[in-house]
Amino acid sequence: MLNVDTFRNRLLILFAGLAFILGLVITLYIGHKASAQMTKASAQTLNLVAKSISTTLANSLTEREREMILLSDSPFFMATDFKNPQLQLKLDQVKSSYKYYAWLGIANVDGVVEVAADGMLEGADVSARPWFKEGLQRVYLGDVHEAILLAKKLKAINPNEPMRFIDFATPVYDAKTHKIRGVLAAHADWSWASQVLQSALPKDAAQQGIEVFIVNGKGEILYPYKSIGQVQLPDQKTLAQGTFIDDWHEGQNYVTTDVPVVSNTQMSMGWHVIVRQPVSAALADVRAMQKQIGLIGLIVTLLMLVVTYRLANRFSRHIENLAKSAYAVEKGQDEVHFDAQSSIREIKWLSQSLNSMTTTLLTQKHQLVEANATLEQKVQERTLALKEANSELEKLAHHDGLTGLYNRRAFNDYLSYLFGQFQRNDLAYAVLLMDVDFFKKVNDSFGHEIGDHVLQSVASLLATAVRSTDFVARFGGEEFIVLLPATTLDGAVLLAEKIRQSIENESIIQNHQITASIGVSWALASDQDANEAIRRADQCLYTAKKQGRNQVVSEV
Repeated sequence: MLNVDTFRNRLLILFAGLAFILGLVITLYIGHKASAQMTKASAQTLNLVAKSISTTLANSLTEREREMILLSDSPFFMATDFKNPQLQLKLDQVKSSYKYYAWLGIANVDGVVEVAADGMLEGADVSARPWFKEGLQRVYLGDVHEAILLAKKLKAINPNEPMRFIDFATPVYDAKTHKIRGVLAAHADWSWASQVLQSALPKDAAQQGIEVFIVNGKGEILYPYKSIGQVQLPDQKTLAQGTFIDDWHEGQNYVTTDVPVVSNTQMSMGWHVIVRQPVSAALADVRAMQKQIGLIGLIVTLLMLVVTYRLANRFSRHIENLAKSAYAVEKGQDEVHFDAQSSIREIKWLSQSLNSMTTTLLTQKHQLVEANATLEQKVQERTLALKEANSELEKLAHHDGLTGLYNRRAFNDYLSYLFGQFQRNDLAYAVLLMDVDFFKKVNDSFGHEIGDHVLQSVASLLATAVRSTDFVARFGGEEFIVLLPATTLDGAVLLAEKIRQSIENESIIQNHQITASIGVSWALASDQDANEAIRRADQCLYTAKKQGRNQVVSEV
């Protein structure tokens, strides 16, 4: 039993305790700071992952809805008889262009499937389906659900889960009467969510314990399937915080972030992307560093015990000096040197050991600070990259990727603004609706690459011919549309003729003349909505084609 009445043993206990406390304080301090920084960095990283997944989901939903709207608004779908074999061929082509389309078809106004890709479910009565009921009224986007009848006819992409689908539906109107002819609908296989996550998650996400959940507006888990009914989400008040730490009713804490999926679809799904990571995994590096620091401190402390016990009577004075230096380190001073000023070899060893310990601890501290600074810089760089990516996505959302002109979405926004100005200030505007003649023959004869070149060349001629205040957009396929603010009908006809001649005279394809037909209309005070002028221009375009193409036709 250790006798504490002797000076040597008391000095031994005192010095050992001091060394232990010093190491513990430094270890706890560094660990606390590192834990806070790593937790913050982990939350930021998870938030970036969640935002990336949310953006990809939103863009995918928007793209599928836009594709359905463009199909339903195309003259081919509006004017072609549902029994026409070419219509089924077109549906087959669209379905094959996106592997997650499970079903694509058109039902008539009575709810009977008239035509479908691969002939699937033709003749089936779908009048009771929500997508059909809603699709008669508006563009519809349905939440994730199972479809037992359709699942029996399809091979599952993921055989380990029941097939689930998302519905897209939109009305199809008659080109002449503008009355509804039926509903164009598509069922997309929900397994595309796995592909979205695989493209957005880090490769080592599983090793890091990162989990992703997609939740609908009712707070029900949609993805992954294995978590449905097994994982209990935090309450809505906690999720509203965006980024937080919660135990998820599982007995361990998770760093969690919740990001809504904000798509540009006409209906909001109310989805959320929730990403979590165990705090223990997020702080694994810090825990390892703390163990290393603690081990070094323990080794140095044991060394102090041995040296102090054997030589306490000879270097007590020197020990006091060393204790003062250790106390200075405890107070946070960096430039501290353990110098005992003794000729005793053992005391010098002790002094060197203390210097080595302090240097090691402070070096690791500086390394940790530098690592945190580097991590913060990486987070800033990734945040900047995300902002740039979002900016590019915003540009792509308003411009046509092939021609560089404005797309249909940007056109609709500007048309609404122009029509509002017309109603308030009586500032009339004209509309040019143009179609490249025999464009399908160009694609069939020269290939789609030359066809793209024709569209790009026509777009360039259009952009050059109009004023800076005019608005030019690709309306769909080989159709282009021009809005001419503060322009009379006669002025619009003159510009249309100028455009027609420039296209006719331009040598776009060698030894093959490219022409265009143009319909011209003018906004009228009697127009009930902005699309009436567009419809009149479309009728004039139809007349121009009927009369032989390569001409300008305007409303009387």
